Amino acid sequence: MAISSCTKKVDVGDFDTEAWKADSNGCTGVRANMTKAIMKLKPKLLELYQKSVIEVLGQPEEQELYERSQTYYLYYIDPAGDCENSQENPRKLMVRFTALGIANEVNIR
Repeated sequence: MAISSCTKKVDVGDFDTEAWKADSNGCTGVRANMTKAIMKLKPKLLELYQKSVIEVLGQPEEQELYERSQTYYLYYIDPAGDCENSQENPRKLMVRFTALGIANEVNIR
């Protein structure tokens, strides 16, 4: 059975979306090893709608709402939160969306 949607399929090249999604909160260190790959993917993430970003990266670990209805999705790269090996200031992939839900900034902080 095929499922169709309004969003086009995102070409992520050789980026392993399943490995990224499986490393929730960066606990296993897989995401930390994918930082070069995620920065290579950055131009493809820009201008995607929130739904498409979720298809590529999964549900964000955190979501923040800012002024003028801008939204940030936060994905932990280094172990954070409930991880046994959590770090004090873990790196995060931050994806900022406009009020229309379009990614306009992708950074690691």
